[in-house]
Amino acid sequence: MKSKIFLFSLVLLIIAGCTRTVTPVETIIDTQPNRLLVSSFESGGNADIDNWVSPGPPIVKFSNDVPINGGKFSIFLKARSLGAFVTKEVNAPQGNKNYRLIFWSKSTQDPGSLVIYHKVGDKRTRIESKYIDSKEWTSYTLNFNINSAVDDKILIELGGSNFASPQGYTFFDLIDLQIVE
Repeated sequence: MKSKIFLFSLVLLIIAGCTRTVTPVETIIDTQPNRLLVSSFESGGNADIDNWVSPGPPIVKFSNDVPINGGKFSIFLKARSLGAFVTKEVNAPQGNKNYRLIFWSKSTQDPGSLVIYHKVGDKRTRIESKYIDSKEWTSYTLNFNINSAVDDKILIELGGSNFASPQGYTFFDLIDLQIVE
């Protein structure tokens, strides 16, 4: 009899643990002066490319698969060789500055990547990059330094898989670029 009561209690505990709801915390966008870019691929509750530039046809897709606090939408990209990447330029403040880029990403099969360039006119120099090989949403942080002159840019490139076959998808969300003092 005791074993039946114990078993029944154990089943109730498991059911209670499995049905616990997680209430997502609303994303708060900080607009402090050191923040140069905050992008979450949505605006007014709708999916939005948020002024990221894609090189061709709509290979950039939106997904409701998002990280914790990611809102409603993320983007996902297929193979880079098929044009699945997006870029965004941000004005680089003049002088020698330390930066931090925080973003959330995951890859379903082949790794995608995020690359940061220092752009001077039409010339771009690769500063930092990260391959995305986690199958679960993961927060990544890249710290870097750029010595910028007037009109220099920071170019951020989000890319899908480096291979056309086999390919998976690379998801991105909550991109946050800031100056670190």
